[in-house]
Amino acid sequence: MEMKIGEIAKQSGVQPSTIRYYVQQGLLPEPNKVNKSMAYYSESCIEKIQAIRHLQEKRFFPLSIIRNILRRMDEGMSLEKAEAIEDAVFGKAGTLVDKKEFLARTGLTTEEYTEARQVGLLMPFIMEGGESRFNDEDIRFGRELLKKLRDMGLEFKDFGRCVELGKKIIDHEAGLRKRCLRGKSKQEKMRMTLEMAKRVDLMHSYMMRRLFQRNILSVIEKSLDREE
Repeated sequence: MEMKIGEIAKQSGVQPSTIRYYVQQGLLPEPNKVNKSMAYYSESCIEKIQAIRHLQEKRFFPLSIIRNILRRMDEGMSLEKAEAIEDAVFGKAGTLVDKKEFLARTGLTTEEYTEARQVGLLMPFIMEGGESRFNDEDIRFGRELLKKLRDMGLEFKDFGRCVELGKKIIDHEAGLRKRCLRGKSKQEKMRMTLEMAKRVDLMHSYMMRRLFQRNILSVIEKSLDREE
């Protein structure tokens, strides 16, 4: 069933201008234009608008992720299952804050913030429309790590190499994922992506912790050998 934009706006609770914006951003399908001043929208837009508002206002997802969730819904997946896949990759956003609030909660100066962003150490949870938004994980990282590095005599730029190597690791893992998903159905790809997101997170924490432990053990053993 097709409906005029006024009817869609009334039933969905958003302004016609918002509906047009959603269409421009690829969140809603283009309407069936009868002439320059008349267009009809699919009734399914009402459900999609409700999903969009939920994902924006409750989950704080950027438009790119919302488009991906809506695409999965078009393929027959429920909103809950589509959200679960994004949660596995991006985690739950929680309450997002802007730059000003982020600085207040972490104690970082504007100069420290700028330097951390330039090096690539600080990566906001989302960036959209030129604005950065930070979640609880970003705040904890800024307060408990970035703010403490200077106290240890280290500079943010000292970790630039870590960022470079991290990108290479992610690129390598993306290649492995692509190889694993080759030839699989859409449903199987989504299931495997969800599983891989969980396992890779575990692998990262395990490997880095063990590598750090092995390094410290090596230093201790060399120190003991020198004392003998």
